[in-house]
Amino acid sequence: MLKIIRDNPKALMLALVIHLLLALFLSLSLDWTSSHTLAAPEVDVIQAVMIDESKIRAEQERQRKLAEEKRRQQLEAEQRRKEEAAARKQREAEQRKQAELKQRQEQEKKRQAEAERQRKLEEQRKAEKQRQAELERKRQEEAERQRQLEQERKRKEEAERQRQLEQERKRKEEAEQQRREEEARRRAEEERLRQEQIAAEQASMQAARQRALASERDKYLALIQRRVEEKWVRPTSWPAGTACTVTVRLVPGAGGTAQVIDARLARSCGNPLFDRSVENAVFSASPLPFPKSPELMNEFRELTFNFRPEE
Repeated sequence: MLKIIRDNPKALMLALVIHLLLALFLSLSLDWTSSHTLAAPEVDVIQAVMIDESKIRAEQERQRKLAEEKRRQQLEAEQRRKEEAAARKQREAEQRKQAELKQRQEQEKKRQAEAERQRKLEEQRKAEKQRQAELERKRQEEAERQRQLEQERKRKEEAERQRQLEQERKRKEEAEQQRREEEARRRAEEERLRQEQIAAEQASMQAARQRALASERDKYLALIQRRVEEKWVRPTSWPAGTACTVTVRLVPGAGGTAQVIDARLARSCGNPLFDRSVENAVFSASPLPFPKSPELMNEFRELTFNFRPEE
């Protein structure tokens, strides 16, 4: 109902004017003293309103249908416009495609024609290149033949020269070989005599060195034994003629001495008390005299000597 009123404002105004006129007419002709006479005009007024509303609705319906028909026509016209525009675009697209296809075909023909022209030019260049290559090959073959002939001539000359040089070389080698053999025999004899002299000198030096080492060995053994005897505390019941053999392990130190790291009796003195006194004397005598000669240093790292206090 509200939608109808909004769509037809003129009809609404007409209905209001009619209602006002009817109300004015009824108010002038109404008899206020009779309750019966009031009922009839009310019925007439209701009927008049209903009739007017039906007309209004009919008019509104007609206006609505007209509007819908107008909208339908507008929609159909819009649809036809869109379809015509789409058809026009499609035709234009087809025309563009045909134009592009024609252009591509023309370009392809031009490309193929250019490619054919280039192919023929390339074939001509290849043919010319092959002809030049063939001429160059023949020229090189002739040059190679001449070079080989020249090389063969030079080879024969060089072979003859080498043969003569080889003969001269062999003659010189034989003479040189004889000279070397003679020189080798002379040197061998000189070397033999020199080696005999060196061997004699070395034997003499070795003997002298051994004598010196023996003297140094005896010297340090005596020094060590004397040092141990100085530190030896003799037992009260020491029997005469007592002797034993002591093995001592030394570590070289500074100043021609060595530290005792172990001492034990390799051969007992026959008396446990005497044995212990000798071992204690060895430890008390540390550091012991130690030789500086390389030949004796390893020998004296583990030293065995006879302990005879009466000697």
